[in-house]
Parts: sequence; structure tokens; C-alpha cells
Amino acid sequence: MLVMKQAKLLHSLAVGSALVIALTACGTGGATDAAGAQDAGAEETRTVTHLYGESEIPAAPRNVVAASVTATPVLLSLDVPVVAAGTTSPSALTDDNGFFAQWAPVAQERGVEPLPGPEISLEAVAAAGPDLIVGNGFGADAIDEATYEKLSEIAPTVVYGEGDVSWVDLTEQYAEALDRADRFQEVTEEYDALVAESSAAVSAEHPVVILSVTPNGFNVFTAESAQGRLATDLGLTLQELPEGAAADSTQGARTDIVGVAPENADALGDATLLFVNPQGDELDSYLETAPILESLAGWEEDRAFTLGPSSFRMDYYSVPLLAERLVEVTTA
Repeated sequence: MLVMKQAKLLHSLAVGSALVIALTACGTGGATDAAGAQDAGAEETRTVTHLYGESEIPAAPRNVVAASVTATPVLLSLDVPVVAAGTTSPSALTDDNGFFAQWAPVAQERGVEPLPGPEISLEAVAAAGPDLIVGNGFGADAIDEATYEKLSEIAPTVVYGEGDVSWVDLTEQYAEALDRADRFQEVTEEYDALVAESSAAVSAEHPVVILSVTPNGFNVFTAESAQGRLATDLGLTLQELPEGAAADSTQGARTDIVGVAPENADALGDATLLFVNPQGDELDSYLETAPILESLAGWEEDRAFTLGPSSFRMDYYSVPLLAERLVEVTTA
């Protein structure tokens, strides 16, 4: 059921109709006046506030460039006409272009041109002929203020995504900026329906720990993380860490992830272990990095699972995949 739902979801987005702007010609000048009215409509703008201030952007942009690769799925989910997008280094998480695998088929079907990445190429962005540039303000592909200023010389630019904003909140920010409120309402309704269906199938017999493994220990995804929010929305209980067990994570400025040192591994209790590492599906590979895992109840009782490569970066396209996987592993 969930596979069919996901396929239907991606298909409906991929074949969504293109943006059409209805313009009415004034006077009786025929084709000439109609063309003039279209030109006037194309010049309409709106003011939006974003991470680096205010920008005047086209009211109906037609050639949008996503300078940050992680901004692309947000725009695609809102049916924004993306003509080109930044990429990341190809890996197990991406297609050959450097688009993340969960939404790469949608980008390909819509003809999104891959731009050099992960470092932004101003020349490539300009060559794509954007009338609007968008970018992410947080994470590995973040656009800093200096880069924003350079991009703004090419075309109006907006940057969203400060801090650990959830994928839903980020989608809402872009929906407000780009006049996609109706589409955002559909997105939230789809998410609510997915949660209702998936929560009826998950098993909450054991608490869960969503974690990644590093040479320094474990990074545990809290209820504030996108992964943690989805798990709790589905009715799963996140393992509560004892006071003093949490330390700084290795995820930089992120506050939705806490670190647990190897010597504090018992803080993970008897929880089911759910790994978001993009290092493959072989559980034994985690033991090479953290042999202490073998002593945990979840590992001993075969309640340790990988969540798939798309689980590390939550967006509209990866959420159905993770929901399906959570149902699968908690009912195994």
C-alpha cells in the first residue's frame, strides 16, 4: 500500500502541469496589445523577506535556479518551474548527476539541468538564465551572505533554511514566498494521510533510537530532528537518554542531534537501533566502527536495522520512503 502510495505521489508530481499565467489584453490592439500585456505581467514583482533581508522577485518566475542542491526538492514539491539546480558529489546517495536519489527521477522528468557542485559556479548559474535564484542557508550546501550578494547580481535571490528548520517549515517558507499556498496545503494533507496510514501499522513495543555511528561514538537524533519528528508522529517512542549521557554531537551547529560517547552506550538501553548512516546496509560494518554495539540489547535481539540512504536528509520525497521503512522494521 505504501509503495503504491509513494509511486502515485512521485508520479503525480512528475507529470504535474506547468505553470500557466492568464493575462488579459487591454484595449483593441490585437496581438500587439496582447504581447504588451504579457510583457507587463512578466514585470510584476513581489517583495519577500528571507535570511539575508528583502528581495524583489518576479510574481510568477518561470526560470528558477536552485543554487543549493537541498533547495531543489522543496521547489519541485511545490511545482515551481526549476530549470537548473546545483549538485553534490555523486555517491551512494545520489544519481550520476549528483541529485539525491529520492527526487532525482522527478528532476530528470522535468528537465532540470544539473549545475557543477557542490561548490557554486556563478558562471553556470548565470548561463542557466534564471529570473529567480533560491538557496539553502544551513548545512553543507549553505549560501553565505557574500555568495548571496554575488548571486543577486545575476538575478533576484532568496535564501531560506536558517538553523534546524523542519522540511515542512522550510516548504511553508518557500510556499509563502512563491505564492504556492494551495500546493503547500496539499503537501500537508498528503503528509497527514501518510502518517495516519503508517501509524496504524507500526509496532511500538520497544522504544527506538535513531542514530548514526562515528569513530567518536553515536549521534542520536532527538524528537526535534526531522527523523525523530516522523517517528513520534507515527506513534513510536524515542529512547530517553539519562541525564549526563548526552554530549556535543559531531554535526556542527545542529542542536537536534546529541552525541553519546562509546563508554555511555548503555544509555541506549534496550531500544531498537535504527541507523541512518549512508554507509550501506550491512550491519556488521557498524561493528567495525563501534564494537560496543554488539553488547546492546537491540543488537543482541536482532532489533538493529538500517533506514536506507535517503533517511539522512528529510524532504517531501524521502519521508514516504522512511515511513515505509519504519513500518517494515518495527513489525519485523
